[in-house]
Formats: sequence, structure tokens, C-alpha cells
Amino acid sequence: MYEQDPIVDTNEGVICSLTKRVMIISPLPDRVRSLLVMLSTECFDVFSLHDFNKSMLPALQPELLVYDALPIAHPKAGQTLRGGEELLKAAEGYGVPVLVLMDKQSYETCGEEELSGAQLLVWPAKPEEALELINRMLESRSTSQGLLGLDDIKMFKDIEIDLRKMKVTQGNVRVDLTKTEYDLLLHFIASDGSVLSRESLLDTVWGLQFYGSSNVVDVHIKSLRKKLKDSAISPKYIVTVRGAGYRLADDSAH
Repeated sequence: MYEQDPIVDTNEGVICSLTKRVMIISPLPDRVRSLLVMLSTECFDVFSLHDFNKSMLPALQPELLVYDALPIAHPKAGQTLRGGEELLKAAEGYGVPVLVLMDKQSYETCGEEELSGAQLLVWPAKPEEALELINRMLESRSTSQGLLGLDDIKMFKDIEIDLRKMKVTQGNVRVDLTKTEYDLLLHFIASDGSVLSRESLLDTVWGLQFYGSSNVVDVHIKSLRKKLKDSAISPKYIVTVRGAGYRLADDSAH
């Protein structure tokens, strides 16, 4: 299981030993900040991202998605309900429920068949209202569905990841990873060998609210390699692609 500091509710002094993972997709995170704060206080692990990529689902394993479909003024941002079709389809395929935040006019005119069974909420609203709806959605989620709608074990060479226990073993030996290292490893395995730039890794693993240097990616990959006894010169798991980023090593013996 990955190493993670306990989350403390400063209002009640409660340590959150169990958390649920929620991904919020919004081109303008400030307008969902009240919901983000509420979820964090209520023992949720929250990832706030500007854009959606379907590879984020197997990498971050959210238990629920919140999609901000409110209109925006900037023409290049272009985030509309139509732009969320890929998100809704991918979430349905992985068995992840979606809460769509809409303005009142869109809510009144939108058809249920267009939303692939997603729940709707007029926004802005009281964050407590959104929290109550999110809890109901999570409670009604089928326990047999699984986080990914797939097997709960991911394999790559001699590495095995138990998704439910968040446990990593290498040749039957336990490997203790930090949360970030765990997310990086899972993202690489879910990428099917695609080259991942430092910027895309920052967005997916650290989130777009992270303002640090892309050098932080190199530091964590170096640490991950060390724990996996991998070599940058002769890599078995993670390959450096000069001038581009990193990718998963070929799935063959070295």
C-alpha cells in the first residue's frame, strides 16, 4: 500500500483513515472551489483538472467524476456539454459515475438520453447539496462493478498492482511506494507504451493546480526507478525518451 499522510479535518480533529477519490474537470476551477473545499474537508481525495483525457481514469482511479459543463466566455476554452461526450462515454465504460454541473437554462433543456445516465445539478449551488448528491451516487454504485470495470489486478512483467488494496509487488516482494510514485507507475502501465511528456504527467498525476517545475517529474521517476531496482541506462520498466519524456519499456524480457 502506498505511503500517505493521514488527512485531518481541522474543524473536528478527525483523521480520515479511509478516503474516496473524486476528479473534478473544470476549465475554470475557481467557480467550483467551494465544492473542492467541502469534499476535501469531508475526507475525499480531490483532483482538480482543466481538461479530460480518458487515460486519466485507469491512472487515477476516481470513484466519481464531477464535470463542469457551465458556459464560458473565452472562445478558445470551448468547454460545452458536447465537449464532454468523450468524458461521459469513457466514464460509462469504466463504471465511474458522473455528476454534471450545469446552468439553469441548460438543465431545463437538456435531455437525459444525451448524458449517458449522468446526474445533473444546477450550479452554482450550496456545496452541501452537491455533497449530499455525491454521497448518494457513491452509495448506489454497484459493489460488483469495480473501480475500473475490469480486473482488479494490473500486471507488467514481474510487477503486480492490486488496485483495491493499492498494493505493489515485484516478484512477490512488496514494494512500498508513495502516493505519487504509485500514481506514476499506474499511469505508465495504463498508457500502453505511449510517450508521456513531463507536462502531461504533471497535469495527470499532480493536477493543474500544481505550479512547480517539471523537474519534479524527473525526481519522482528517479525515486520510482530506485525502488523498482530499474536502471535509466538499461531500463526494464521506464524508458527515457530524449527531448520528449518517458514511456513504458517494451513488454519483453531484458
